[in-house]
Formats: sequence, structure tokens, C-alpha cells
Amino acid sequence: MRNRLARLRWIEIAAALAALCAFAACHRQVALPPLPQRLITINDKFFDVWPTGPESAFIAGDRGKVLYTADGGLHFTRVNIGTELAVFGIRMTDGQNGYLCGQDGLVMRTRDGGKTWQRLNSRTHLYIFSLSFPDRLHGLLVGDRGLVLSTSDGGRTFLKRQLERIFPPELRDYALPYMEPVLYGVDFVDDQRGWVVGEMGRIWATGDGGETWQEQQDSLVPQWKRQPGPGDDPRFKDFLLPTFFGVSFRDAQHGAACGLEGWVVATNDGGKTWTFQHQASRAGASADQMVPGAPQIPARDPLFSIQLYGGDDGMTTGLTGTVLSLQPNGTWARDRTVAALPVPLGQVRFFDSGHGWIVGYGTILYTADGGKTWRMCQG
Repeated sequence: MRNRLARLRWIEIAAALAALCAFAACHRQVALPPLPQRLITINDKFFDVWPTGPESAFIAGDRGKVLYTADGGLHFTRVNIGTELAVFGIRMTDGQNGYLCGQDGLVMRTRDGGKTWQRLNSRTHLYIFSLSFPDRLHGLLVGDRGLVLSTSDGGRTFLKRQLERIFPPELRDYALPYMEPVLYGVDFVDDQRGWVVGEMGRIWATGDGGETWQEQQDSLVPQWKRQPGPGDDPRFKDFLLPTFFGVSFRDAQHGAACGLEGWVVATNDGGKTWTFQHQASRAGASADQMVPGAPQIPARDPLFSIQLYGGDDGMTTGLTGTVLSLQPNGTWARDRTVAALPVPLGQVRFFDSGHGWIVGYGTILYTADGGKTWRMCQG
């Protein structure tokens, strides 16, 4: 009896499956809509952002990824630039003209507001980490091994030079470790005056569009109290300063740079003198008394980007989600309003005092109220 009941159950199941198959065969298959493709993922590495308006901006990053938003990051569109090389920097000089730079000597130009990009002949395969274009014709780009590229014709031609100190013959053999420093940051306030920063505390300035350059880091050397190590040559003591990754000038007199060990340096006289800046744990707190070069316990995060904007505002970002804001007394304080993952934050840029962006690894943040609140853009 049990066997008969079991057989009947299997017959019923088989009949039901046959009926289902017959039903499906009589009706066309309905294609499921594709899952939405997110333009921002945790695997993205965004290196730069350039606001073109209060709510519009270009964001550039790894694998040739360039995004554009016109509504404060609520929606993004992917810009096809025709390469998968990493893009480290992007600039728009006006509504139609812009430039980007990156891996393997990548330099590109747009003349239609960023819709299409054309690769230019940079005459190098070195990494280009930063660029500054005060107008659509004049630009400076810097990168690996002391590379400096300049153009005065909108990228049709580039003048290539190596920005490094020329050592006297008796020091050249000893100076090999200090030659060809990597240059990470550049900022020009007009087509004549600009600054470049980089490895081993390099700060260079020009007042003639890059024709001639002067070193400016000497004023930092007596402030840096670190004792030389066993392999350090005291004849090159100004090369023992921390590496600087970013530089920003509010005008021709007021500027700041940031870099390793979390240090910010600032100038109020166009770079004739620079001073290390103190930090505070939060806005309104007392500034620390950290001695530049002294051992840091716990160690500070390196700072990758900095921007001075508005009348007296400033912000810098770094490793593990670090964000510091400039206080009225000149101290840089931890900014607790930025709720971000503990990931590297590669760039901060404000369009004006109210609207700004921060980008990093898997992160795009936007503020419309001067940094009081930040929104994580999901793409």
C-alpha cells in the first residue's frame, strides 16, 4: 500500500511539472531587466576632482575612469577618454577647454567641455602626477624624476625639463640619492607665478612662467629638529625634510603645502619663508606643541592634498580618511564633520566657500553648506 501511494505521489509531481512546462512553452519568455551598473564602487581609486560649478564636477581616477556630475553627485555619467591608463590630475580652464594627466606620460585635452578627449604628445613616458593651467594656453605639469612640462600654446607643443639642483663636481658622487626627486604637486596663480613641491621637501618657485626656478625650502631646515641618521650626509641636510604631495596658493603671497608625517607648511610672503603649522584634535581645541622632526607617537597620517579657498578657509586630506580644516588662528584641526571610510582621501577641491568635493578610494563626498555636512555619493 505504501509503495502504491508513493508511486501515485511521483505521478502527480511529474504531471504537475509537465503541465508547468507546457504552460511555459505556450508563453514567450520575459527578459529580466539588467541590474543597474554602479559607477562608484569600493574598488575605485579616485585621484582628483575639478568642480566646474556649484553642483558640477569632473572626477578622475584609476584605469582611465572619468566621471561627470551636474547635480551635486546625485547622478554621474562615465566619460570615455579612450584609455585605461590611470588619470592623476584633471583641470578645466573654462566651459570648453580642459586637460588631464596620468600614467605613462598621459596628457589629454578637451575642447568640447569634456565630452571627448584627445591625447597629446607629451614627449615622455614618465608618470605625470599633477598639472596647473591658469588659462587655456599656459600650463605646467610635473612628475617622476624631476619632470616638468610646460606649454604656452594649449598643448600643441611641450617644453620638457628636469627640475633638480645642480651639484658641484666634488659632491656629485655623494649626491646620487638626492638627484631626480619626484615632483608631486604644482599650483600657478597666473601664467607667470607658480610653485612646485615634491620628494625630500622640495619647494620650487618661478615668477616668469617656468623659465627660471628658485628653491624655497631653506627656511624650513632650521625648524626641522630631526637628528641625521647613520646614512644621512649633513651636507644635504635640506634633503632630509618630509616629502610634500600637495600645494595650494590663495594668491601670490599666501600658500600652503602638505605631505609626509602629516605636516602642513605655510607661507605669507610668496614662499620667501615657510613655517611648519601646528594641529589640534578638533575645532576650538588648543594647538599641539609638536616639534617638527621629533618622533611622533602615535604617527600622523600622511597628507595628500590641500586647498586654500575663499577668504581664509582651507582643508587638507590624507590617509585613513584624515581631514583637517584651517582655523582662524592658523591651526589645522581635525574635521569631524566628514563621515568617510578610513581610506586614502586623495583630493579636496572647493568651487566656492559653500560647494566642495573630496575624493579617494571608493569615495566621493560633496558639501553644499561650506563643509558643515557632507553627502556620500553613491553613483
